[in-house]
Amino acid sequence: MTAGMLVGVDIWLIYAMVTCILAFTLDTGGPALHRLGWMAGAGLVVLAGTGIGTLAAGHTPLIVIAFALVGGFYALVESIHPSAAAAARFMCLTLAVGALYAPLQPGDVPVVAAFVLYAWAVSMAWDAVTGTWRPSTAPAPAMVYARIRATQRERWVFATAVAIAVPLAFLTSLALGLHRPYWALIAIVLVLRADALSSRRMMEQTLGGTLLGVVAALAFGYALPFHAALLVGMALAALIRWPAQQLHGALGMAALTAFIILLLELVAGSVGGASHDILERLVDVMVGCVFAVVALLLDRLGQALLRRLYPRRP
Repeated sequence: MTAGMLVGVDIWLIYAMVTCILAFTLDTGGPALHRLGWMAGAGLVVLAGTGIGTLAAGHTPLIVIAFALVGGFYALVESIHPSAAAAARFMCLTLAVGALYAPLQPGDVPVVAAFVLYAWAVSMAWDAVTGTWRPSTAPAPAMVYARIRATQRERWVFATAVAIAVPLAFLTSLALGLHRPYWALIAIVLVLRADALSSRRMMEQTLGGTLLGVVAALAFGYALPFHAALLVGMALAALIRWPAQQLHGALGMAALTAFIILLLELVAGSVGGASHDILERLVDVMVGCVFAVVALLLDRLGQALLRRLYPRRP
């Protein structure tokens, strides 16, 4: 946020923020180089997602196929480990950024690399200041392989269901004339879990949190309609994101939504200029939740067929 205030808001700031957020999400602790390796994975995800999106940009059939493949990839890794699920969600987000908003440019690569190093330096400095060296929480490769092997058929069924639902959500958003159809796709991977009850809970939290975040961001934007104030508001929303998430999922989603809405207000120059996109944010989240339900129904049908074809031995 400080860099944005000093240098000026531009596309590079989006790459910087997304890289930082994912790098901290993938911060598994442990030795310095081990930690750097995991956090560097965030940079690779950002570059891969935006790179694929950039290649597909301007070609709707390619964009639909890309979203289907990335959505299927998310479904394959969603229940393996939280880090894998987070990386897959951000790949969906960065695919949308590259395909529909800000195609990857050569100058964005050093920005991503620089902010991976920045996030790593902050992580290391935090442990040094607190005097607590966090042990590694990275998943053991043997555990990951065993979990994938034990549930590979079920995962492929779920992945197929998601790969069908994601492009349907994208095409529905286009048919409704929504300006940012990728929001519906991001909503799907935010709420969708292989477990139907968990998905239902996430949908409730996402819808409630989105509405709360929109109201909070609108109130902030009308009260303090200044460039610097909006950046400060974004920083505050980012700071309270994780503590709020610990209190309740809807509060965490509200902080995330407020961050996004304030960013829209910043880019548009005013609350009024962003009002259309703010309304679309609500509609897209609803569309995403609807097609998350579609994916769950398709998965239920597929799993039933799988049990019939491969009955469990007594």
